[in-house]
Amino acid sequence: MDVVTELFDTGVYTITLNRPDKKNAMDSALLQGLNDALKRADTKSPQIIVIRGSGRAFCSGGDLIEFNESPDPGKQIDGMAECLHQSIMLIRNIGAIVIAVVEGVAVGAGLGLSLACDLTLASKNTIMNLGYRRIGLTPDGGGSISLPRLIGAKRFNELYLFSANVNMSEALMLGLVNFVCDENEIEVKLAEIVKNLLSLPMETISRFKTLVNNSMFSGLEGHLDMERQYVKELGAQPLFKERIASFFKRK
Repeated sequence: MDVVTELFDTGVYTITLNRPDKKNAMDSALLQGLNDALKRADTKSPQIIVIRGSGRAFCSGGDLIEFNESPDPGKQIDGMAECLHQSIMLIRNIGAIVIAVVEGVAVGAGLGLSLACDLTLASKNTIMNLGYRRIGLTPDGGGSISLPRLIGAKRFNELYLFSANVNMSEALMLGLVNFVCDENEIEVKLAEIVKNLLSLPMETISRFKTLVNNSMFSGLEGHLDMERQYVKELGAQPLFKERIASFFKRK
């Protein structure tokens, strides 16, 4: 089974994270698949890229099983963060409007991935959570640059330090998502959004995104490098393995 699937149709390139039994947790294969899919999408010059998850979940974050089984978690996390961060940069620099369709859960790097997209459509039952504090890591995936700039440092500190769940009413109020609808209305709402966007003069979009990047994502690449360095260092410590083992015992 392909861990990432792709479909290109009438200007819309859909990328689907496809590990439904793991709530689309990011293992090495999925991260590489996402990166490759974004590169292929770029060659097709779509007007819109949709990133979503299969099995009514968006993404539950990094695959803790892969972390736990790795003989060198620091090196493992470093490689995975590098791949994820390449995808984040592609999303920001690609000349298409990127839409995240978020259902079920968006946790950790899954939340960071959704925040990197230009627009987010979510189902009402979705829960967002930074998640990292639970396993003793700092954020990656751009979460520690996009979230504070969206919601302010105080609120970001709260979401990280208390690992608080965010429901979609709150996410809409905070500006973490653009549209919220019932689960059974997702496809209709997505089609409506896509139809509206396809009518835009696309020669303006790359310039528009450059303005957004200069305003909202200034310094992104250097910040991603810092995130990657920190998770690598923390993942290499024996305490990280203990926390992961403890996490599985609690489940």
